[in-house]
Amino acid sequence: MRISVNCDTYLTFIIELRKELEVVWDKINEKYKNIKEPNTIGFAFRCLPDEIGRKTFRRFDKDDAYLTLDIATSYEKYKKMYKTEIRHDLGHTFYNYLEDSLKKYKFKEIDSKELLSDIKNWCNEIGWLEEEVDYSKDLDYPE
Repeated sequence: MRISVNCDTYLTFIIELRKELEVVWDKINEKYKNIKEPNTIGFAFRCLPDEIGRKTFRRFDKDDAYLTLDIATSYEKYKKMYKTEIRHDLGHTFYNYLEDSLKKYKFKEIDSKELLSDIKNWCNEIGWLEEEVDYSKDLDYPE
């Protein structure tokens, strides 16, 4: 199994935050590399204007063993937030959506609790998935 991440955004902060997660994806890709199903978990982080109407969705393609988790967030909401607030919100949004998705699609080869625990621990190592927003850093606005 490997993690793949794509961004579709009007805010450069989303791209910067995605890059922060690369160390986590690398650890997942190494530890879980022998899992065949899903072969890939593909995240898409989309921060788009509300008027577009893009909705969050998930799907599993059995032929390719590819789990797609397409997460839509509001540009209007995020453009008013500090970078640290976006990190907090996006982190919990992606983690909770992954957790819900692993409940929906029960993959025989994955110990979901272990995977989620690993992700939470590795994210916490880089300041993601904290309980509270850390207002001591990244007080930049998107615009």
